[in-house]
Amino acid sequence: MVEKDVLKKIVFLKDLPGSVLEKVGAIAQLETFDEESILFRQEQEQKLLYMLVSGKVFLNSRSGSGKSLTLDEVSYGRTFGVSALMGEAVSTFTAICAQTSSIITVSGDQMRELFESDFEIGHTLMQKVVELFKSRMDRHTRQFLNSLATHPEIKQV
Repeated sequence: MVEKDVLKKIVFLKDLPGSVLEKVGAIAQLETFDEESILFRQEQEQKLLYMLVSGKVFLNSRSGSGKSLTLDEVSYGRTFGVSALMGEAVSTFTAICAQTSSIITVSGDQMRELFESDFEIGHTLMQKVVELFKSRMDRHTRQFLNSLATHPEIKQV
């Protein structure tokens, strides 16, 4: 169980009413992971939603050549592993603690059960998921366009 005051530190949850936070807190766990702990691997089924309370997590992906690339640095207050809410989703990246981190974890199955038992909570939280994905898509598009604009071979075209 995770207390409401801890859940309010998470951007994904901070605007939600206390009653919703209590229901989420009842199925959530607060865990501490050591530096270099691997939370999940690329191509692994995504079963947990993660919310970073303190510390830092790197989201890495392997390129076609086998090189490991850091796609994102997750800072405190941010949420990742959201595809666990979709059910039977496979991760597109590996999550590794860059430093000792305190992380709230919630089972995707339990969250979906909560959504089914309370449609209002399900609707509210899935709206948050859409906002989160939109924000990430916008950021990744900007990063991609910047990479194209600064890539030496593409500049010549």
